[in-house]
Amino acid sequence: MDNQKTTKSATDSTQPVAGRIFGNNISIKDRHRKGCLGWFLIILAILIGLGIFWGISVWRTPLSESFIFSSGPSTIKRTSPNLQIPTLQATMDPDKKPVCGNESEWFVMLVGLDSREQGSEYLYGLADVIRIARVDFTVPSVNVVSFSRAMLVEIPEDHILVEGPLLINQSYFYGARGMGYYTGSAFGAGSLAETIQYNFGITADHYLVVNFQAFVSFVDAIGGIDVDLPSFVDDMPSSYFPAGAQHLDGERALTLARIRKKYSDLARINNQTIVINAIIQKLQDPAIISRIPSIYASFVDSVLTDASPAQLNTALCLLNKLDGTNLKFFDAGWDLLTDGWEFIPTLQKDMEIIRWDQNFVNWLYASLWSK
Repeated sequence: MDNQKTTKSATDSTQPVAGRIFGNNISIKDRHRKGCLGWFLIILAILIGLGIFWGISVWRTPLSESFIFSSGPSTIKRTSPNLQIPTLQATMDPDKKPVCGNESEWFVMLVGLDSREQGSEYLYGLADVIRIARVDFTVPSVNVVSFSRAMLVEIPEDHILVEGPLLINQSYFYGARGMGYYTGSAFGAGSLAETIQYNFGITADHYLVVNFQAFVSFVDAIGGIDVDLPSFVDDMPSSYFPAGAQHLDGERALTLARIRKKYSDLARINNQTIVINAIIQKLQDPAIISRIPSIYASFVDSVLTDASPAQLNTALCLLNKLDGTNLKFFDAGWDLLTDGWEFIPTLQKDMEIIRWDQNFVNWLYASLWSK
């Protein structure tokens, strides 16, 4: 009997008892759970990986079409045969690392359009404000130069399919999405960028285009701006700005930036510089910095830029490192420019224009690379 009991006990120990498996203290249900858990973790890992890839992809994807010209991405090789590019000494230390991001230098084209279109279609518009900013991430520093909207320019007529010469602000207009006279990329921004490169040899890496409606909304979103005018600006009977410090909402800021009936285009450029500088100062306010993500979210769909969210984040990083010593604005005066009249074929009439020569080109390069 004892032997039988012993044998049965030994035999029973090799069979499943209460769901147990010989040599492994794991129940069948536990094994099933862990098997499911393993598959779940694998699937979760795949989804997380796809999510990270998608997130990185979106984070680094341009918000609008990038410059892609016949000579390659972000480059325009061809210049006017009349252009003489000044020789400059190297100003960047190759061993110095950027303080934000992983690029040492950007050239950014900044454009304000005379249009109030809603959204980001940007079908039409003349370039009312034209600036090129050279951003040195190693110093760091930003030098911003202005172009008068009435400057007479040559165009690469096999890319911009109209008869030249043009006023520089028209080179955006004919490339705009609703016009379709430009064979390159990025529509009006690409057309204007190529015109600037063709005439002045400055190649933009990125662009930011804002129309009137987006500008007004943005200034209002940051709570307006504070300007200190060196003298009164009279545009009566429509508007008047006294000399001295004053606070402007979006509409008033736009009005100040556009006044020119009683002034030259160069005077208007000076007013625009005051407004742009005031916006940058406002964006450096700690109270505004904390709100920038929400401001960005409400604003990003109403502008055109080929920058990615990652690059915009890099620009925001740099913004916090700028002050009056490393953010400089350069506006050319009448010692470098002359006014006159020229027949513009696309308008079929004589237009008041601004002429420039090699002295302006020399000034342009010296300003952009100024230390």
